[in-house]
Amino acid sequence: MATTVQTPLRTIISRLLNHKIDHSYHPHFEDLVVKPFTNILPLLTGFTLLAGVLLLIHISIPQAEPYTSKFLLLSHRQPSTGLYSIGNGDVCFVLFEVLTLVGLREGCMKYLLAPFARAMGVSKERKVVRFSEQGWVLMYYSLIWTKSSHFSDMDQLWIDWPQRDVDGLIKFYILTQLAYWIQQVISVNIEARRKDYWLNVVHHFITITLILLCYVYHHTRVGSLILVMMDAIEILFPFAKCLRYLGFTTLCDVVFCIFFITWIISRHVLYLMTCWSVYSHVPRIIEPSCFMGSANDLHGPLPVPDDWWHLIEPWLHPKGIVCHSDNFRVSILAYLLVLQVLMMIWFGFICKVAIGVLRGSAADDVRSDVESDEEDSESVANGSGWQQSQLQPGRCVDSNGAAQMVDGGKNKIHCKEE
Repeated sequence: MATTVQTPLRTIISRLLNHKIDHSYHPHFEDLVVKPFTNILPLLTGFTLLAGVLLLIHISIPQAEPYTSKFLLLSHRQPSTGLYSIGNGDVCFVLFEVLTLVGLREGCMKYLLAPFARAMGVSKERKVVRFSEQGWVLMYYSLIWTKSSHFSDMDQLWIDWPQRDVDGLIKFYILTQLAYWIQQVISVNIEARRKDYWLNVVHHFITITLILLCYVYHHTRVGSLILVMMDAIEILFPFAKCLRYLGFTTLCDVVFCIFFITWIISRHVLYLMTCWSVYSHVPRIIEPSCFMGSANDLHGPLPVPDDWWHLIEPWLHPKGIVCHSDNFRVSILAYLLVLQVLMMIWFGFICKVAIGVLRGSAADDVRSDVESDEEDSESVANGSGWQQSQLQPGRCVDSNGAAQMVDGGKNKIHCKEE
């Protein structure tokens, strides 16, 4: 019988591109967490339809534009400069985008990506779902990355703070990213729970917090820079997974290599350079001080108050007092470093699997971290439908969990229950 030859690189990719679903969690986890989120999905879909009705009202009823435009268009444009400031209307815009993204995700997965996967020969429903999930991420980041910007001079991230008004493209990019990550908090609880579920939850909430802090306290330049560095990986990894699900293994190998190099450069070199800039450049460029007023009528620098109200006021009054202090800088740096720890954990999973396979050792000690491709590479023994384990040659399991030993993975000897 013909057997599939697994190269070391292809074996690595097989391990990495499938996260193992953790079944060892609390037995009532699905009842407490997964099912409630799944049950609200029809409600979210209904709200998405209401968002479509809102768009229709905006187009057909001119008298409603002052109210509907807050949800559909960027608010607080300054006629004299063409730039945009922060305001309460941003909440309406982000809310509308969250509902729109939820609807787009479900629609694209169900009516575009899933049919495409089946047309390309993907037959297993699990693979179709995984392809659809990764295809949505690829579609989103392929579009949003063209709306981003980046900076080469780190000092420019901090000069002329506070930047009260920003370009419309930057504002759209940051608010859309905020809406996307809020949508991801919903999505990660609807999808099958993966081994790195809690890492993803912590990552998503820290990302949302950082976007809000950078936006509300007028550090949009560093916020957009960090998002851009993250976006490159968010394009390459789902692209590699989609290629693998479709069976383009050679092209998947190439994209994975690009992904590996890009991960190191963007998330462990450029990212740490940005963290160093927060630590080293900010004290040199921005002195602890406060400002108040609009961009055209800015008063300051003023001394930093002793109370905590100056930290709350930017959230309530966009033209009110906004302060920069060393405590704020340390808080931002702490959030960034926590994200770096999470990324190092993920990169450790990648390196652990890669080194183990290249050395020819068994990958049993990392099976709890990543899922192998054993479910998708079936090896029939004597026509009985047994699956050969990739981790332990000579051991086969059937769909009911019964284990049997085979001679060299070929001839059946005996079977036992485990």
